[in-house]
Amino acid sequence: MLLYSCKEYAPVKIGEAGIEFTLKALMQEAMDNSHNNMDGVAISISSTAKNIEWAGTLGYDSKEKNRELDIEQPFRIASLTKTFVAASILRLHEMDSLSIEEPLSKYISLKHQAILSADGYDLSKIKIFHCLNHTSGLYDYAMGGSPYKEVVRQDTKKKWTRTDQLKFATKHGEPLGYPGEKYAYCDTGYILLGEIVEHFFDGDLAKGLRTLINYEKLSMNRTWLESLEDPPPNLKPQVGRYLGKIDALQFDPSTDLYGGGGIVSTVDDLRKFMKAIFNHGIYEKTSTLDMMLQKHQYDPTYDIYKDRRYKDYRQGLWKITIMGKDVYMHSGLWGTHMLYQPESDTAVAINFTKGGSDRLIKKIFMTINDSEKQ
Repeated sequence: MLLYSCKEYAPVKIGEAGIEFTLKALMQEAMDNSHNNMDGVAISISSTAKNIEWAGTLGYDSKEKNRELDIEQPFRIASLTKTFVAASILRLHEMDSLSIEEPLSKYISLKHQAILSADGYDLSKIKIFHCLNHTSGLYDYAMGGSPYKEVVRQDTKKKWTRTDQLKFATKHGEPLGYPGEKYAYCDTGYILLGEIVEHFFDGDLAKGLRTLINYEKLSMNRTWLESLEDPPPNLKPQVGRYLGKIDALQFDPSTDLYGGGGIVSTVDDLRKFMKAIFNHGIYEKTSTLDMMLQKHQYDPTYDIYKDRRYKDYRQGLWKITIMGKDVYMHSGLWGTHMLYQPESDTAVAINFTKGGSDRLIKKIFMTINDSEKQ
């Protein structure tokens, strides 16, 4: 992402009309500068330090542009699901149900152990925390040169299982290194973490995530694991998702479902989720949040500056810097981002119908940081 490597922009000044006018203007600017690649954007913001609670939309919910985007419309969040899974695993650790230092093999099926062992993985050495921070050495079935996306395009209605995806990973790639050696983003590790959550909930991943995160307590009323649990009632239509020119809503949910992705949510619910992570809304112990944000010590031979895919990934979130301030975040394939700035207790969730703008995200934080307390 350009978000943490671009040069600083001139400060954003808030006009007399206030924060809403300025944020709407920034959204319009991003759409105007997108060369018609951005069809709509929805944003939800909560900043304790600046006393800001705001949500708004601009544009449309699909590239057809026949319906204006609504703040209550849900959308597939793709890899933001990983933060939900990571938080759930850390809750299980906090509850002494497991330890993230334990080997992965303790909680996954014998069938899945056999698939991975046959491909050369030493499962006694891959620990749960290696999957949390993408240092497991597992080959990613969904990215990194894998033909998975092309196969999905060819058969959009195929019902994938976790076993199918593991077999796909072992067929199309070899181990990427020994556990802990280096960062390598990996959906394969996260679908196995999803299996671990299922282990404690009778095979029901949706129930596990909902219970451990406690959607009800957080008033996350428009969040669910698509096709694995019933959607909430009275939902508005889902926002469009696009892979190039292809309507990705035609892809069966199972193509991205078992822990690496699969959740459908809204910007308001995602903002609540990020706030809760950092404010004792999910974790009971400060040490659990510290564990989530702990930086991994890679092998000394691994040069992060030579790895163009490197992210400062912790456990389910990665760390960036915006205008000299730490921000923790995750993003998803379809144009969804959730971010949290600890210094100001600011959570931002943003979803682009199509396209995106790192510049807009940076300007949002600049605007919030430069604003007077409301």
